[in-house]
Amino acid sequence: MATKRLTEEEVHTACTEISAQGERPTALNLLDKIGRGSLTTISKYLTTWNSSDAAQALNVDSLPVVAQLPEELSKDSADLIKKIWNMAKGIADNELDIQREALKQAEITNQLKVEEAFKFSEAQALKIERLEDDFLSIKNLLDEKQQEYRQTVNDLNAAEKSNVGLSKDNEQLQHEIDNLQQQLSTLSQQNKILIQEKNTERKEFSDLTKQKDNDIKKIEIDLVKSNEKLTSSVNTNNKLIADLNDKTATISSLTLELEETKNESKTLNKNVLHSIKEVEHLRGQLEVFKLFEKNKESRK
Repeated sequence: MATKRLTEEEVHTACTEISAQGERPTALNLLDKIGRGSLTTISKYLTTWNSSDAAQALNVDSLPVVAQLPEELSKDSADLIKKIWNMAKGIADNELDIQREALKQAEITNQLKVEEAFKFSEAQALKIERLEDDFLSIKNLLDEKQQEYRQTVNDLNAAEKSNVGLSKDNEQLQHEIDNLQQQLSTLSQQNKILIQEKNTERKEFSDLTKQKDNDIKKIEIDLVKSNEKLTSSVNTNNKLIADLNDKTATISSLTLELEETKNESKTLNKNVLHSIKEVEHLRGQLEVFKLFEKNKESRK
């Protein structure tokens, strides 16, 4: 934190206190009394005090730099010694007036140099004060930046911890993705096998259906032939019956022939019935295969 700047009022107050003790205020005893400030600043405010009404009323120019009695003088004769001291001081002051006048002239010359030095020193003091203010601002800014740096470090540490957790989650997800891809590959392979099996079954069913259709067509052709043969037999039978009425003479032979024809007719009827049953059976099997294929498609 910057030191509190010394004010003109503080210097004037210290000058009044020192003068009240019988001493002439100087830059050094003022610095010793106040305890802070630069000699340049103190000298500047001392000059303004010396030209003030309070300093003229105290006749500060006649005051010694140090007003202190010798320690060897006894306490009982202090008043007499003070009177003698003041008389001697007056004589010495008269002798010193001439020298004081010469010193005043030299002081005027030196005062100009002091003022120049004071202006330079004051400029340097102002520059130092500005530098102190800049230093304080930079220090405060540095403290803020350090606080931001610490906060940034804490945020980075937290982000790093979060990244570690996310990395572990990412590894777990990647592992699960690999497993799912492996399962997908297995299912895809199984699906290809099922498609091949399905195509094979379809081909087999198609071949079986064609075979059954060919068998049914063949049976139907045989049935047609049997019906034709049966019709021919019936026609023959009818003709034989007509001939039987006309040919009573040959009834015995015709009766045998008729019996044989009846037997053939029965055999043909049995064959026809057997063929019809076999056709119905094949049709039933065809319906079963069609229903099986339909159920199999619906399950998929």
